[in-house]
Amino acid sequence: MPSKPNSAARSASAWFFGYGKRLGCTMVAAGVAAGVAAGFLGAAPAAAQQPAAAQQPAPAQQRPIAAILLERLCAETLRPNEEDRLFGLISLTVRATIKYYGGVFSPDLIDDAVQDSLDAITGACRQLAATDEAHRLGRAVELARDATLKRMQDRKAGYNIRQTDKATAADLSQELSAPEIDAWLDALPARQRVLALLLYAAGQTPQEMAVAAGLPVPALAAASHRVKADLLKFFRAEADSAPPPPIPEGPAMAYREAGPTLAALLNPGGAAPAAGRIPATVRITGISGDVYAGWSLLATIRGLPADRNLELGEPILVEPDRPGHRRMIVAGLEEISDPHDASRRFLLKAFAIDADKDGAGLRDGFHLGAATVDNLEARQTLRNPNLAAIETARCLWHDYGTAADPGFCR
Repeated sequence: MPSKPNSAARSASAWFFGYGKRLGCTMVAAGVAAGVAAGFLGAAPAAAQQPAAAQQPAPAQQRPIAAILLERLCAETLRPNEEDRLFGLISLTVRATIKYYGGVFSPDLIDDAVQDSLDAITGACRQLAATDEAHRLGRAVELARDATLKRMQDRKAGYNIRQTDKATAADLSQELSAPEIDAWLDALPARQRVLALLLYAAGQTPQEMAVAAGLPVPALAAASHRVKADLLKFFRAEADSAPPPPIPEGPAMAYREAGPTLAALLNPGGAAPAAGRIPATVRITGISGDVYAGWSLLATIRGLPADRNLELGEPILVEPDRPGHRRMIVAGLEEISDPHDASRRFLLKAFAIDADKDGAGLRDGFHLGAATVDNLEARQTLRNPNLAAIETARCLWHDYGTAADPGFCR
């Protein structure tokens, strides 16, 4: 999640959320063998087993995505979402190589192996172009596998499993793809999720973070440790080929009536509250100027009764109070506070629609722009389940005409 679209800068917070991986047209997937490659790269095993002379070029829409990405890699025409997909493929398959051959599951080894694999593939683009498609992916796999094995055998590198324990959450997330980072964040309890965002991306003081999360300052240290420990569990579970940790159980569900919609609270001209009710007030702020995709806004509400929920209904558009900042589409919400708190806090899933403006931090507020998203392309993007959070944001930039097509939006 670069501070500016198409920026080559790689901040720790950008890597932490998997949104800052800029490939510079130098990435392709790797694996441990042709069979594994078929699984990771999307190649059809039956087609791979046919004699080369019997194979016909598949229609463009039926070709494996990795085959298309490999062509665009060598032609230096990869678009941003395509770069992210390619990073995910190579990260997954390099890790598979290390696991298959019993290597040390070290972040540094993974990083170096990925870069070596990319160098090997890009250096062989001319030879790959001369290879028929059925064998091209297998050859790319072999190059990446050999580069990874060479790294694993480098005794001078000093790779050690203890590097994982010493690594920060930002370090570990460099080795995970954007969908994996999304999955990890979504699996965190809501309050831990907002703390993860605040701790690793917001750049605020402990007091500011504590106020935003509704926690005492001393609790932040323990919360930081829990967030890191949870990411370590996710990272190690992947390393051991175990399933990812289950979504932690939340508190027992308490019955609460449907409440006002977020759009209604933001609309000062809406209907008056029922007799005897204190009108609820809401303030929406950013989390960090670097966070503009996924769980990226906070809503603090006063006057919402404990027996009432906050509803979203449908995506809404919010606009920044200060000019020059990004407009956001809010597409989801989850409470991070106790319903009985005087100020109830909700983490909002929101996506920027402006590619060329600044993001918003804790001091930056938003107001209602539109209670209904009337951009049909944007509604399609929001309904696309195959997009990672950063991919959704890039597609929305394109939908609203502020950026070029990043690929994979439809």
